[in-house]
Amino acid sequence: MFRFRAILDVFFPPVCVHCGAPVAQEGMVCPSCMDRLHRTQQATLRENITEDFFADMPQVVEAGTFLFYKKQSLEAQLLYQAKYGRSARPQIAYYLARQAAQEWLNSDFWDGIDVIIPVPLHRRRFRQRGFNQSEWIARALSEVTHIPVDTTHVTRVVNNPHQAAMSGVQRQQNVEDIFVVNHPEELYRKHILLVDDVMTTGSTFRSCLSAMKAFRGCRFSIFALAKAH
Repeated sequence: MFRFRAILDVFFPPVCVHCGAPVAQEGMVCPSCMDRLHRTQQATLRENITEDFFADMPQVVEAGTFLFYKKQSLEAQLLYQAKYGRSARPQIAYYLARQAAQEWLNSDFWDGIDVIIPVPLHRRRFRQRGFNQSEWIARALSEVTHIPVDTTHVTRVVNNPHQAAMSGVQRQQNVEDIFVVNHPEELYRKHILLVDDVMTTGSTFRSCLSAMKAFRGCRFSIFALAKAH
């Protein structure tokens, strides 16, 4: 396998998915493009603007996002490549999430978390897309932090429309009662990290957390790869 990979690299050397510059084996984004990403620095700054979205939810003990996101930005282009189109490459989201986990290792963000749960897709959308980008992010975080991933206890039961063009109120209405939980007793008193790709108003997270109230005695942390800015 490694010899085959080496032969492929000779004829098809890996390149940055954005600028085409050479990258190391298994790389996705070159160092130059990584340096251009707008990080929130929430792992090191005392001020945490992400936690403000959940200030009225005492069960949320911590929340963080890795990147700022706005239309036409490098972050937006990378996440679009990771999620949409016939040639979508969720490996990009995996790579960025792995970088986030490594950069945040010296913070206390991961401390005490028992399990990582990615925000689930509806089964119809999963069949159409072929993957859940949030699960790719969760798997990358798990690889670095060694916190296990769970995809069995939360289910999306409503295939709600995409939210990109919706207002804040519309987004909230669009995600009401779209999740259910399974066997909540199995996660009694756990500290759960809920993971998604992009956070705009926090409505999807809030809807998921509302359903997860059935997980008695649980605490929650939030992680999104990017936050709308």
